[in-house]
Amino acid sequence: MSITGIACSLTALLSLSGAVQAGHDGADVLAPLPADRFTQADARHLLLRAGFGGSIEEVQRLHRLGLDGMVSWLVDYEGRPDVVGGLVLEPGERIDRNKLRRMEEAERRRVRQRMRRADALLFQHVRRWWMDRMLTTRRPLEEKMTLFWHGHFTTSYRDVRRSHLMLQQNELLRFHATGNFGELLHQISTDPAMLRYLNNNQNRKGRPNENFAREVMELFSLGVGNYDETDIKQAARAFTGWTLKNGQFTFNRRQHDTGRKTIFGKSGNFGGHDVCDMLLQHAACAPHVAGKIFAWFAYDDVEPELREELGRVLASHRYELKPLLRRIFKSEAFYSKKAKGSKIKSPVELLVSTVRMLGMNPPPAELLLFGAQRLGQTVMSPPNVKGWEGGLAWITTANLLERDNLCGLMLRAGQLVARGNQPDAMREGSARRKGGQQRGNSRRRVSEAQLARWDSGLSACAMAQVTGASDATSLVDALCGRLLVVGLRAKTRAQLVAFVTGADGSRRLDLKKLRGRAAEAKLRKLLHLIMSTPEYQVC
Repeated sequence: MSITGIACSLTALLSLSGAVQAGHDGADVLAPLPADRFTQADARHLLLRAGFGGSIEEVQRLHRLGLDGMVSWLVDYEGRPDVVGGLVLEPGERIDRNKLRRMEEAERRRVRQRMRRADALLFQHVRRWWMDRMLTTRRPLEEKMTLFWHGHFTTSYRDVRRSHLMLQQNELLRFHATGNFGELLHQISTDPAMLRYLNNNQNRKGRPNENFAREVMELFSLGVGNYDETDIKQAARAFTGWTLKNGQFTFNRRQHDTGRKTIFGKSGNFGGHDVCDMLLQHAACAPHVAGKIFAWFAYDDVEPELREELGRVLASHRYELKPLLRRIFKSEAFYSKKAKGSKIKSPVELLVSTVRMLGMNPPPAELLLFGAQRLGQTVMSPPNVKGWEGGLAWITTANLLERDNLCGLMLRAGQLVARGNQPDAMREGSARRKGGQQRGNSRRRVSEAQLARWDSGLSACAMAQVTGASDATSLVDALCGRLLVVGLRAKTRAQLVAFVTGADGSRRLDLKKLRGRAAEAKLRKLLHLIMSTPEYQVC
């Protein structure tokens, strides 16, 4: 199928799922799915949405726990060990400001550039650390919710330019990943990276900066239409004096506006934490936050009635997130036809889930970080304060081809190790100077040698043998069942069967002799063909 055809098929897939069950009653679909209707396909769907997927053996093991047991395994993860652990960054170079002022302009510029380059190297270490967590975690919901909050409370290294502050915020989001939203809202409001990103460290008495006040209402808590410009201006005054000193939050009383403020019709000498409390008490807050969480896990365009019911669940538990998550993961709505296959995998989800579903050894984190960047998702550097748009915005003619290429390279990794070859496809095509000149060799490629050395541990022959398939059709169905959450179109399925039997002109796969280099190559090609379908792009 052509790239254009795949894009059209994706649009059709999403339109079909969106058309199913439209206009249902919100309270009814939040009723729990009957335990006897919880299938292995449902377990695969749950693990992919509430985490990053898993091998068929992991799905089978979790399915045996039953719906309640699997949801508890996902949500109550604190007792399981943290595989990767914390990260400690070496303190970077510090220059006294007075000493910096006494320097000549050229020397001052060189010092700043040196410090920025050093910090950028530390930042790459932070990004690798987080990618390693997503690849290897035994607490998939913890990392999936950390990724959600990163897109909700958006902050970008491009603006913060402090690696240790980005790490500190990431750890804050993880600590509160499934905790209490109210506590998280209060803490993110004093988070140093957030203060720098939205300029609240420049918010002073008499010269209020409205950036944070606006976004905390529009994006973080209430949503558009639930406040007015007066609320923003008055709230900005309440957040004056919230600034930084030596990279840490501090309250500067001299820069705080102590005057009377009127916010949401209430008047008083409010401070920043008072505003956070008022936001949490606002009728729009719980439905906005709960609806956004539901949309992240289940489907977009949440019905108003369902959003309100979700909000009641969150508010009734005083913003504790676990009761809401359990309700979502056990609901009819989460397993409905409207939910399954309704979301396009983000680049991070696509690459991490590919590794986890195929049971591969974790690759060097740089490879997936670079791959995600090529596909439009630079971890810890979202495009703007709204985060990544998601959905069909992930799909363009160029990056559909790139998605296919990256999956193909991952499947070839083990063969590259055996043959000593190096791939030639992971070029940083966008890395060019003005005038069209390429950057130096160190920037031209991500590490081809790293990909060549990565022993993925993948045995497509062993994977096929485990299925017990006796014919081409059952083999295709079994492998699709491992990788897809929606069924293939009949024409595509027939083409895959023809590839296995050799009816398309390729070499026939002997299902009685699933061993050797030729069989391995054939099966990896079959996996690649499945991963090239529109159905693999959705979850």
